[in-house]
Amino acid sequence: MKKLALLAAITLMGVRCFAAAEATVPLNNFDANNAIMYMATPTSTSVPAPLTLNINVELLGGPSATQLQPVTPTGGGSAVIPIAASQVPGFFDGGVGVVPGVAGGATATFQLLAFVGTDPTVASAVKSATWTQATGSWDPTVVPPPPPPTTPQLNVPAGITVGAAVPEPSTIALGLLGLGALLIRRRK
Repeated sequence: MKKLALLAAITLMGVRCFAAAEATVPLNNFDANNAIMYMATPTSTSVPAPLTLNINVELLGGPSATQLQPVTPTGGGSAVIPIAASQVPGFFDGGVGVVPGVAGGATATFQLLAFVGTDPTVASAVKSATWTQATGSWDPTVVPPPPPPTTPQLNVPAGITVGAAVPEPSTIALGLLGLGALLIRRRK
């Protein structure tokens, strides 16, 4: 029994030593210079998300759009990042994140969720954007630990706006069409 346990331990150590480096990306939108915007009412103009509101983001990543999982910071912590953490309106900074299921340096698919509140599953105004890009790499099994991973910038797309719902043009067109039909009917 002891030999079997020793063999299992040696096998696990060997697998861990030859594990591929993990894919990493910076958890910020500073490099892309695309702020998360906020719109107070449907008729107001968008402004960078204020620090005083409870606006957060969560980055999901994976090998494909059907395999997305939260990208967690390398030092641990929550995958939900508050806008106020960076102290610059519209920008977030959560350090460096590990992309689940993707080998270091490979291409991954990302989805950024921006929402008011602390939980994207219950937030009423979740906005998202999806894209594909290259990742950096980091091997946490190296002893002593390597310096912070170097990664390509996170290519956060522009135009992510949270806040008031803006009606789609087709909704406005249907409303005007209905109003026109109502006016024609009233004339007869």
